[in-house]
Amino acid sequence: MEKRKLNSEIVKRLRSDKQNLVLTTIYQLRNKVWSAIYIPEIIDIACKTKDDEVRRELFLFLSDMKDASGIPYIIEALKDRQYRSIWNEIISACWQSGLNFSGYLDTFIQIFLKEDYLTSLEAFSVIEQSIHYLEDSRIEHYRNILMSALEEIKDEKKPLASELINIMHI
Repeated sequence: MEKRKLNSEIVKRLRSDKQNLVLTTIYQLRNKVWSAIYIPEIIDIACKTKDDEVRRELFLFLSDMKDASGIPYIIEALKDRQYRSIWNEIISACWQSGLNFSGYLDTFIQIFLKEDYLTSLEAFSVIEQSIHYLEDSRIEHYRNILMSALEEIKDEKKPLASELINIMHI
């Protein structure tokens, strides 16, 4: 992860009760190359805020992220159960960003298998978008995981799982 340090003033503005200040700060961060280090703050605030507009802008920030150095921060949040209530939005931002998450497909496969339909659908999109970066042996590995878990997958997700298995056919 990046070696840069968080600017305490930026963090203070992000955590402000003043909507305009928060939105302005998000906008400023979106135009900075080094803003990926703020992803943990962005995710934490998105999870805690009651302000729908702020929350929407925070997820747009994640969706627009083009800096791959932010990926480990996102994966950390997807492994942290305190953010489970917003995993759907985080994962949606992942595939919308267009970044390469292929090195983290274990996380997305587990989310696909264990979470609700909508979250699984978002994970499906990340997986589908990422598999073309993988070698055939990795694709086959993930396909085997899905095939062996097919019996335990909830009925509502079985068609989705079957489609993912078909996509991974080499």
